Amino acid sequence: MKSLSRISFILPALFFSCVIVAQPGTYILNGSAIQNTCNCYTLTPAVNTQSGSVWNAAKISLNNPFDFVFNVFLGCTDANGADGISFTLQPISTSVGTSGGGLGFEGISPSVGILLDTWQNINNNDPAEDHISINKNGNLTHGTDLAGPVQASPANPNIEDCQWHTLRIVWDPVTKQLSTYFDGVFRLQTTVDLVATVFNNDPMVYWGFSAATGGSNNLQQFCTALNPGFTTNLVNNTSCYDNSPVSVSFTNTSQSFAPITSFYWDFGNGNTSTSPNPPAQLYAAPGIYNVKVAITGLDGCFSDTLRKTITIGDKPVANFNVFDTCNGNTPRIVESSLVTVGSVSQWNWLLDGNPVSTSQLPQLTGLATGPHQLQLTATSNHGCISPALIKPFVIKPKPVITGLAVNGCVGLPVSFSGQQVDNATTIAQWNWQSSTNQTAATQNAAFIFNSAGSENAVLTAMATNGCIADPVTVPVFINMVAANAGNDTVIIQNVPFLLQSSYSIAGATSGLTTFTWSPATGLDDAAIAFPVTILQDDQTYYFTVTTAEGCVAKDTINITVFKGSAVYVPTGFTPNNDGLNELLKPYYIGIQKLDYFTVYNRWGEMIFTTKDIAAGWNGSYKGAKQPTGTYVWICRATDYAGKVYQLKGTSTIIR
Repeated sequence: MKSLSRISFILPALFFSCVIVAQPGTYILNGSAIQNTCNCYTLTPAVNTQSGSVWNAAKISLNNPFDFVFNVFLGCTDANGADGISFTLQPISTSVGTSGGGLGFEGISPSVGILLDTWQNINNNDPAEDHISINKNGNLTHGTDLAGPVQASPANPNIEDCQWHTLRIVWDPVTKQLSTYFDGVFRLQTTVDLVATVFNNDPMVYWGFSAATGGSNNLQQFCTALNPGFTTNLVNNTSCYDNSPVSVSFTNTSQSFAPITSFYWDFGNGNTSTSPNPPAQLYAAPGIYNVKVAITGLDGCFSDTLRKTITIGDKPVANFNVFDTCNGNTPRIVESSLVTVGSVSQWNWLLDGNPVSTSQLPQLTGLATGPHQLQLTATSNHGCISPALIKPFVIKPKPVITGLAVNGCVGLPVSFSGQQVDNATTIAQWNWQSSTNQTAATQNAAFIFNSAGSENAVLTAMATNGCIADPVTVPVFINMVAANAGNDTVIIQNVPFLLQSSYSIAGATSGLTTFTWSPATGLDDAAIAFPVTILQDDQTYYFTVTTAEGCVAKDTINITVFKGSAVYVPTGFTPNNDGLNELLKPYYIGIQKLDYFTVYNRWGEMIFTTKDIAAGWNGSYKGAKQPTGTYVWICRATDYAGKVYQLKGTSTIIR
C-alpha cells in the first residue's frame, strides 16, 4: 500500500517540446518523452519530477468511432513507484501536460482521460490498489469520475510489475459509450455525449499519452499496439499424422491501434502468404513446424515476428516383451515403444482384456498358471496414440520340493535328501548349499560339519521349463559326545569295585544313548555306564559311548589288582651323577599312601623328608653334598588293604 501524497503542478500550456515521429509529422513529443522504436515511446524515465507526453499530430473526429489498442509499461518499482499514465482526448494543443500526481492530465480542460494510477494519493480519494478510472476536465478527484475507479488488473492489484500490458479504448458515437479493457478484460464504461457535454460541440480532438513523476518515480512507456497473433483449428497447435497430410487453418487475431496495412506469413512447410486470412496449409509429414507472422501498422511501423510451433506428431509404435513368467513371480516387463516426434508419455495396459496399469512398467502379480494376453497402447506427449499391440505369454508352473535330513555328528557325513512334491514339472537340476557353504548338485547330498549345534542346508531345484522352486531350508542338529572311563586305579583282588565312568553330549540327543565296556571280563553288565567288576588279575577296559545319531566316543582305564604289599629301602646308593642308583628312595609294592619318608644324619639332624611316593633323597643338604657315611631313615606307608607299615633303617652314601 502506498500512502504518501504528492504535490502536483500544471506546466505552462506551451512548455518546451520537440518533434520525433514514426513517420514525418505523426507524433509530437514533449518533456521527458523519447521515441524508443518506431511505435514505442518512453514517457518518463525512473527519475523524480519528470513529465512527458506524446500526442498524435492530427486531430480525430469524435463523430467517428475508434478502437485503439496500446501496450503499456508501468515500471518495476511497486511500493515506491509512481505515478501512472493517462490516455487523454483534448482539443487544446499537442504540448500540454503536468508533472507529479496529475499524470500529465491534471488541469487540462476540456478533456477526457482514461487514467492508470499507480500511487495512492489520499487527497484524491485514491484506493490502495493500482486503479483505472475515466475522468474529465483534468480532475483526478474520485467521486467526480465518469466511471470508476476499479482495480486496473482483474488478476493483480499491482501493475508496476515489470511486465507489458494491453490497454484497449473503444468509442461508439452512436451509443455515446466510452469503454476500456485491460489485458483483454473489460474494466469500465461510461455513456456520455463527449462532443456536446465535454467539448462544447467541437468533435475534433487530439489523442495522446502523458505521464509524470514527483517525489517517487518509475519507468513509464507505451506502444501503439502492433501485436501479431493467430490461432489454429488444432488443440494446442498439435495434431497427429495418420498416413495422410494434416490440414491446418489459421485465424488472424492480430491487434493494432489502427488498421494493419500488411501481413507476412511463413508456415514452416515451404509456403508463405501476405493475406490477413491465409489459406489452410497441408503438413505432409510428422514434424515440428515453425510458423511466423509479422504485421505493418498504418504508421509504417513493423511488428516483431510472432513465432509459434505447429506439431504434427507421429503415432508411436508400441513394443514390449515379457520375461520371468514362472508361477509366483512378478513377470518382468521390458517396454521399448518408439516415437519420432516427441516422446511416449502414457501407457495403457490390458491384461486378458481388463485394464491393469497406466505406468510404463506394470506390476502383474498373482497371475494364475496358464496362458494370458497382455495389450499395450502407447500415447505420445502430443496425444498421438499407437495401434494396440497384443502379445500372449504363459505363466509356467514352478516345481514344488521338500527336503529331509537326519541329525548327525561332528566330523561325520550327514545325509540330506530332496523330494519333488508336484507332478506338473520335471526337475532338471538340484542344488544344495549348507550353512557352512558346502554345495552339491544332486538330489541327495552329504555334508560334514566340524562343530556341534544347529545347522541347515538350503535346497533349490530348476525344472526343464526354466522355473526355479522356492528355496527350502532343511534344519539339522549336529551332536558331539565325549567319554571318560575314569582314572587308572588299583583294586583289591576278588573285591567288587564300581567303575565311575562319565560322558557329555553337546545337545539333547534324539534317542537312547548306549554304553559298551570291552572286554566283559569281571563285569556284572558290560552295557551300562557304571558296571561292577571283580578281578583276580590286572585288566584294561575300553569304554564306548554311542548317541542315537551315531556319535561315538571312547576311553580306556587300566586297573591294577592288589595281591600283597611291601616296602623295601636299599642299604646304600651312589649319587655320583653316573645315572645309576642316584637316589635313596623306598620301593613300594601295593602301597596306596605315603605318610613320610625321612632321612637323618649321624647327629640326628633331619636332612630330607617327603610324602611323595615317587620322590627320593639325592645325597645333598642345603645345596651341599653330604659325605660318605651311614644315614638313618624312617618310613610310614599304608597299602590298599589299609595295612600300615612303619619302618626304620640305615643306608650308606658311597661316593
